[in-house]
Amino acid sequence: MRLLSILFTLLILFAVSCGNPENNEIEKVLSDREEALETKNVDLYMSLISPSYSLEKDNKVIGVEEVRKNFLSNVTLFDNLEISHTDRSIYDKGQKTEVVQMVVVVATVNESKSRFKINERIEFAKIDGKWLIVKESDADFLERFVFGGSN
Repeated sequence: MRLLSILFTLLILFAVSCGNPENNEIEKVLSDREEALETKNVDLYMSLISPSYSLEKDNKVIGVEEVRKNFLSNVTLFDNLEISHTDRSIYDKGQKTEVVQMVVVVATVNESKSRFKINERIEFAKIDGKWLIVKESDADFLERFVFGGSN
C-alpha cells in the first residue's frame, strides 16, 4: 500500500512537470522578464513587449514608450534587484493567456535592503508565433520599497 502511494505521488509529479508546451514558452518569457529586471536590461525587457502594445488606463492610452518609462522607473533607483516568484498560475483565455503571480523583490539602495511582495496580473498573446506581453503589470517598485507590503 505504501509503495502504491509513493508511485501515485511520483506519477502526479511527473504529469505536472511535463506541462503544456505553450505554458513552457510563457514561463521562458517570464524568466527573461525577471532577468531583464534584475540586470536593468531595457532592450531585453522591451523585446518581451508587443510592438503594438496599447492599453487604456485612467482615460490615458499607454503605449510602448510608457512601458519603457515604467520599466526604467522601476529599476534605475536600485543598486541591486533580486526577483523571484511564488504562487504562479497560467490561465488560457482564448486569444490571450493571463498569468497571475506573487513576485518577491529584494531591492538594495546604498546598502539599505528591502524585501516586498507584489501581486501581478500579466496578459500574453501569441504574435507572429511568439508569446509577447500585451498587458504588463502595473507594479511600482519604488512605492513598495518605501512603504513595504504587497498590493
